[in-house]
Amino acid sequence: MLKTIKTKIITTYSLVIIAFISTLLLTTFLNERNRVLELELVKSAEISTMHAEILSQEFSRYIAMLKMLSDNPLIRQGDKQSINAQLNRLMEVGDGDFINTIYIDQNLILTDSKGNTNKVTHPSFIQGEQWVGKEHNITVPVLSKFEKEPVIIVAVPIWNDQKAWAGTIAVAVPLNVLNEKLSAIKLTKGSYAWLADSNRTVVSHPNKDFIMTAQLSTENSENYPGFGDIVKQTKVQDNGYGHYEDASIDESKIVTFSKVKNLPDWTLFVTTKESEIFHNIYEILYNVLITALILMVMFLLLIIKLSNKITLPLSQLTKEVKTFVNSDHNNVTVIDSKDEIGQLSKAFYDTITTIQTHTAFLEEMVEQRTQEVSEKNDRLKEQNTLLAKMAYQDPLTKLYNRRAFSALVDEEIDNAKKNNLPPASLVVLDIDHFKKINDQFGHEIGDEVLRNLAKELTNDKQNQTIVGRWGGEEFVILIPNSEPDTVLSYMETLRKHISKTEFPYIKHLTCSAGIATMEFNESFKECFQRADQAMYQAKAAGRNRVVWG
Repeated sequence: MLKTIKTKIITTYSLVIIAFISTLLLTTFLNERNRVLELELVKSAEISTMHAEILSQEFSRYIAMLKMLSDNPLIRQGDKQSINAQLNRLMEVGDGDFINTIYIDQNLILTDSKGNTNKVTHPSFIQGEQWVGKEHNITVPVLSKFEKEPVIIVAVPIWNDQKAWAGTIAVAVPLNVLNEKLSAIKLTKGSYAWLADSNRTVVSHPNKDFIMTAQLSTENSENYPGFGDIVKQTKVQDNGYGHYEDASIDESKIVTFSKVKNLPDWTLFVTTKESEIFHNIYEILYNVLITALILMVMFLLLIIKLSNKITLPLSQLTKEVKTFVNSDHNNVTVIDSKDEIGQLSKAFYDTITTIQTHTAFLEEMVEQRTQEVSEKNDRLKEQNTLLAKMAYQDPLTKLYNRRAFSALVDEEIDNAKKNNLPPASLVVLDIDHFKKINDQFGHEIGDEVLRNLAKELTNDKQNQTIVGRWGGEEFVILIPNSEPDTVLSYMETLRKHISKTEFPYIKHLTCSAGIATMEFNESFKECFQRADQAMYQAKAAGRNRVVWG
């Protein structure tokens, strides 16, 4: 089939171009996909953070308005006429953001800008000592008695001359104001912003059916697999991102979120369809494909023309070689060509020699580079080991840190359940009067005390205890597979040993400890709380003792 050089050149060219276009399209798709996704995530995260800040500033403006009024002497004295005038004035300067303005006196009698009065009973309205230490209060959406719709109450306290609570002044912000502010956010096509309050209730969303009805859950549902993981992130992060599947429309979506500072534990979300993110990539691929096809046709015509120029002298050379082979004598002169064809044989052998030289050089270089890579891998393994140790070790005491200790506890619980072993006991141990040590001797001596105590807690090599530093002067000890009497005896012996041990600079110190044995199906957190409470009981009972929780 491929008998002529011309046919082989054209066929080879076609296959190479097809492979090139395929590789180009695939490389472009993969590179651009990751780049566009990364850029979109950064952009969306910046947008959610920026508009969370803007939304926070809006509520800061409301709070600032209220604080100015709360400092008004006539309002602090409870002057009804002045209060009514200021409430109406507040409605005007609110620029349509407030559906009502409210004043509440010491007797919890509410007066609003519309002249309504009522006795306040809703728990969202804090009073008296509840205001101590609070400069303002923002509620989750509550159903207003007068407006008959959910509103957010932004309130500040009024203090009299004796610095006692004399009342509250507040504004009611309807949820549609939040919707208007979020709808004004300029987002990419296919993106929308929405808001969830501290109860994880959706309070603003383009889909009105979700408002005040949809509740965020950490569980992944069949309709929105993956979204529960994003909700879990919002509990521990101020901002972040994730993706989930919207099963109702079979669409993958990207979500970024950011906490709203002035709204306690409220979260602003920005959701983007993944198909919209990659829409530009598909346009790029289409343009690349069209351009590549045009170039392929152009180069094909050029290759045909060039192949004709190449194959003609080759055909002539082939004819002369055949004549030479079939000749009865060896003095037949082959075509004396001044071009590359005439020098082909010599060039071939020269090329072979060059290749062999380069091959030897490359083999030497490969061996050298292999040795270098091996040495670098060894150093990398050492660095990875060091990094792993740092990730699970408290840098001061060299004990397990909180994360590592929690993981070891989970492993011990699983092992005890699997092998039907006696339950483990958890000890929370705290140094007595450690603050006095820091105050009297300084933090460097305090750190030295912590290091020496850590050595004492891990000095017993025969015991299978797991010791970690929980934080500050607080340590945790896990005693696996031991009966309560054995655990109590061990801790009493350890406590007495510590009280008799001489520490540098401070001479002696004592510790208080609480013990809790892990119950069946009890979480580590619950057991820790019992042990921690027992430790505080030991403190309250005079310190330097062990209490069983």
